[in-house]
Amino acid sequence: MPADSIRINLLGQQDLEHTPWGRIVSWATTYGRYIMITTEIMVLLAFISRFSLDRKNTDLTEEVTQKQAILEANTSFETSIRSLQANLDTTKKLMINQSRPVDLINMMATLLPPDVYLTSLTINNGKLTISASAGTTTGFAQFLSNLQATKQLQNVSLSDINRQATTGIVFEITADVPVGQAK
Repeated sequence: MPADSIRINLLGQQDLEHTPWGRIVSWATTYGRYIMITTEIMVLLAFISRFSLDRKNTDLTEEVTQKQAILEANTSFETSIRSLQANLDTTKKLMINQSRPVDLINMMATLLPPDVYLTSLTINNGKLTISASAGTTTGFAQFLSNLQATKQLQNVSLSDINRQATTGIVFEITADVPVGQAK
C-alpha cells in the first residue's frame, strides 16, 4: 500500500491576504508575472529587431560603398566635363565680343587721314593702344581730332610723340573702349 503524499506549505493558508507580507506575495504572484512576461517579450522583440537593424545597416553600408566607388570612378570624367564647361564659357564670351575688334579696326580705317599709317593696334581689356606715324602735322592733327570726336572712344590721350626724318611724326595714343560698345 502506497504511502500518502505529504504536502508542505510554508506560506500558510490562514489570513495570508491580510498581512503586508501576504499582500506583497499575492501581488508578485499575479501582477508580477504579467510584468515579467511583458518585459521578456520586449527583450525578445529588441533581440529580434536587432537582426533586422543589423541587416539594414549592412545593406546601407554596402550601398554607400558602391556609390563611393562610382563617384571615384567618375572623378576624371567630371573633371573633364568641368574643363569643357570652362572652355565653353570662354568661347561664349569671345564670341559675344568677337565683332568688337573688327568694328574698332573698321572705325580706325575711316578715321585715318591719307598720310597717317598705323604701326600697331592693340585692344586689351577695354583699352585701345595705337602706334602710328604721320607724314605731316596736318594729318597728325586731323587724326587726333577724329579720335577725340568719335563717341566709340573715351579718354583719348597722346602718350608718346617723336619726329623722325624718315617716317615723320611717330606717336602713340591710348583710349578707353566702353564695355558693350559694339559699333
